[in-house]
Amino acid sequence: MNQRNQNKPMGQLLTQYRFYLANQFLYPLASIIKGGFGQRVRQAKKRLTARNLAMAHAIKYAIKGEYPDLFVDPALILLSDGPVRGITVGLITRDTAMLQVDFDGGEITSVNHDDEVLLLAYDQKGQVAVRNEKPVIRSASAMVLELPDYMWEVRLDLYVLVRNRDGIQYSRSQYLGSV
Repeated sequence: MNQRNQNKPMGQLLTQYRFYLANQFLYPLASIIKGGFGQRVRQAKKRLTARNLAMAHAIKYAIKGEYPDLFVDPALILLSDGPVRGITVGLITRDTAMLQVDFDGGEITSVNHDDEVLLLAYDQKGQVAVRNEKPVIRSASAMVLELPDYMWEVRLDLYVLVRNRDGIQYSRSQYLGSV
């Protein structure tokens, strides 16, 4: 423990460490989080930011373990939250250079048929995330994410988000597991 931290109460150190872990995990996902929590920020009566909402959720729910062995549980991280209905994910297939996700978009209506489905692959160790660049809509039932070569042999945490045609409203993000 360094000199500066010796005089701090253990509760303060624990809070700072939890904040640090959440921040480290969420930092590479900032652009997704900004859109994913955008509507909640606009609706809030208080002055909030998307990052603050994601951080608060991560600190409260996703930091697990006992000090000093704390860690982030990626399954409990939220990247978006909103009223758009999510999808049901079926088979996830990975080969070296790509991921394929089969899904059921649910009941397709004139309002939701063109909701966009976003697949996000996140390499925690490399602190880099990629998402599908080609738009995939709810009625497609499958999507492919081509992985850059530096992600071919690493463990990836997968998330899926659905947003409306305007890109303003989102679903609650879903953690799909790691591959």
